[in-house]
Amino acid sequence: MDRQPADETRRRLTSEVVELEGAIQMVASGPASRVTLTGLKFGEQLAHRFQAEARSRGLLIEPIPWPEDAGCDLIVRRIDE
Repeated sequence: MDRQPADETRRRLTSEVVELEGAIQMVASGPASRVTLTGLKFGEQLAHRFQAEARSRGLLIEPIPWPEDAGCDLIVRRIDE
């Protein structure tokens, strides 16, 4: 049984979660007022999953889906921006 695709998916998802958590932290703590993450395979799902946490920190996560479900970019920004 080939585990490579499942392992690659797991690595990619983990990497995207870490990127989004870092972007949330960066915007929430002040060094940036907005961060755009590009080329995310799981961007829309992550936006949904992390939206409540972001809002509790005064932030919005805005998904920008690519055509034909090819991926997604995410903008993490302050609500008051």
